[in-house]
Amino acid sequence: MRVIIGGIGYRNLRDHSVGVMVTDILEWREWPDHIAVEDLSYGPIAVVQRFEDDPPERRFDRAIFVAASARGDGRAPGAVTAYRWDGVLPTPERIQGAVGEAVTGVIAIDNTLVVGRYFGALPDEVIVVEVEPEVEAPGEAFGPTVEAAFQSICGLVTKLALDPAAAAELPLAPLGGVRPGAAAR
Repeated sequence: MRVIIGGIGYRNLRDHSVGVMVTDILEWREWPDHIAVEDLSYGPIAVVQRFEDDPPERRFDRAIFVAASARGDGRAPGAVTAYRWDGVLPTPERIQGAVGEAVTGVIAIDNTLVVGRYFGALPDEVIVVEVEPEVEAPGEAFGPTVEAAFQSICGLVTKLALDPAAAAELPLAPLGGVRPGAAAR
């Protein structure tokens, strides 16, 4: 099973850099040949093209995307949510909005997933590891809660890449994962 770990975010945007920083750290680790680690923060349309450029025999079976996402749904800053995305696309209007934002340079986990799935470029299995940001401002350092969680995020992503059973145990969920107080599917 070919697996890609992809970090999504903005460099030098404090907590919104977490996906990029995870891949920066993990790319130096020795991985089996079937696992790739890449910074995929170059926009959803370019991510689609990156996946489409692989020949059929080199396509990925699983993608693990890591990013910060301010959900505003009661999650505490620094909270980590991991889930298997159900792949259900939103309304046509929201898809069009995601494509429009992608073309104008917005880099966000939801846009990457929606655009990637809409154009059929993503693997069937997509795992999302997202972090609720605490500090949304320019700068290099994470906020204290994301900094405290960073090593465990790297550990979780590593485990999900190497252990298919761990990935299978994650809840199947829509974009944003299981909301606080909601039941997993």
